[in-house]
Amino acid sequence: MKKIVFLLIGLFYLLSGTVAQGNVAERFVAMPDSLLPLLATNDRLDLIDFHNAKMRAVVTNKLDGKSELLALSDDYLKIKTSGSATMQMKLLTRSDGDTLVCIVNTVCAEACNSYIRFYDKEWKRVSTAPLFVAPSLDEFFQKKDSVSVAMKMSDIRLVSISLSAGCDTLSTNYTMPLYMPHDDSLFVASRLQSVMYRWDGYRYVKLQPGN
Repeated sequence: MKKIVFLLIGLFYLLSGTVAQGNVAERFVAMPDSLLPLLATNDRLDLIDFHNAKMRAVVTNKLDGKSELLALSDDYLKIKTSGSATMQMKLLTRSDGDTLVCIVNTVCAEACNSYIRFYDKEWKRVSTAPLFVAPSLDEFFQKKDSVSVAMKMSDIRLVSISLSAGCDTLSTNYTMPLYMPHDDSLFVASRLQSVMYRWDGYRYVKLQPGN
């Protein structure tokens, strides 16, 4: 019965374009298959049902691998789509009362790299540039020194992005040092800091260190 209810709700929001204020589970069910091709609608419904039943929320995806729902609240969801990838979904309230869906896809090997995208209530892509500006490499270092200068010479920029349940903060971390030899990685990591943002109804605003 729960599956039927969620399916009907999901189809309603998909067809009508009406936003479910503060309910990310309904957005998850209604999202286009093109954005989450590994999981059919029934798989998504199963994940929600398992989570609500206090069970481990794991299903077999279309590639015969395992996908797991790791976190679910009214406005935030995180799913491990495969052994090396995760997807986060966050509902953001705009200043005009409308809602944006923020999606962060992360792929991990030795280090993780994330991609952030935004969608409107009809699942149309919204330009990222006015909503989020990625930090420069310098901002990840506590101070500018020979280490930060040397890291800037690398052509590779790997940054992980984490959204938050129950609050509108976003954190970014520079992960490239994880590809270095262990001692070098620890040395560089000791000089790094997270770059934090907060949603203000218009965009993700960068916070000063310590805020």
